[in-house]
Amino acid sequence: MEKIVYKAPNAPGQRMPDVFIMTEPGMANKYRAQKGHQGQMGSHGKGSDANEPQLALVDVVQSFDIFQTTTGKGFEGNVARPAKSDLAAIFDTENEQKIVEQILLEGEIQGAR
Repeated sequence: MEKIVYKAPNAPGQRMPDVFIMTEPGMANKYRAQKGHQGQMGSHGKGSDANEPQLALVDVVQSFDIFQTTTGKGFEGNVARPAKSDLAAIFDTENEQKIVEQILLEGEIQGAR
């Protein structure tokens, strides 16, 4: 498993929790590369990897669960689910699929376990 951590920007006087998801090993980078190539078409309207199957988000993440570490760092400490209000404040949406994809694309990959 790989842990993808999204460090939320803090508003003045407010500390937002860092949140994370778990992904299948190596799949986060493949998904990011796929997303980076979308829209980059050649003269015939096909991308350079047009014959490769597209990765679905469900194939990359282990679940659509979003977590935060309440104590400790890295893989240590107690894990909890953040409040929906915290997620809405961080990501400006309550749509968990959109939140998971943003964490996947913008978060820091913290290695396999």
